Amino acid sequence: MTPGETIYPQIRALVPDVEPANFLLRDELCSLGRATLCQIIVKRAVVSRLHARIERTALRYLLYDADSANGTFVNQRRLKGAHQLKDRDQIGLGSPEAILVFSDPDPTFIPVGRLRYDEQRLIFFLGEEALALTVMQTRLLRHLYDHAGTICTRESCAPALWGQTYEPGRDAGALDRAINSLRSTLRRADPEAELIITHRGQGYELMS
Repeated sequence: MTPGETIYPQIRALVPDVEPANFLLRDELCSLGRATLCQIIVKRAVVSRLHARIERTALRYLLYDADSANGTFVNQRRLKGAHQLKDRDQIGLGSPEAILVFSDPDPTFIPVGRLRYDEQRLIFFLGEEALALTVMQTRLLRHLYDHAGTICTRESCAPALWGQTYEPGRDAGALDRAINSLRSTLRRADPEAELIITHRGQGYELMS
């Protein structure tokens, strides 16, 4: 690589029925699907003609499902909204099976030392201090923690918090209050802990 040369992330195929086998994400938009007009073509019957898209915004790459018939998956989880791709994320189209992988040659390191979850005791710690969280706060923080460094949409937070599909008219205010309550609890434990970032129009991101 020469000085000043831009390093682009790429999508790599994990199976033979994907063309091309490697695709550099140089442009602002990349389409994925069965149609030959897509930048990444997946020759499978379960894949819609236009199945998903990747949009570049500044230095972030966001994966969206394009109203496909059988869904888009990241690391075997079905997308409910935008997902910010990170190095080695595995993508499935039409099923949870990983057929693509996102490869970032210059990944951002996301520290996880300050906030940790004790699986046996079911308790979060911020540094050495155990957090006194409500059941709802624990559910919400666990969802954000499991996806640290990526954007959790409102649509993904609602099922994690309440076990039901997100409905804006009913849930928007309640979700805002839940996020603010969780932020307040984290700040009481550490006044400088600004761990939850709001991405307007997209969702929330835990920077632990």
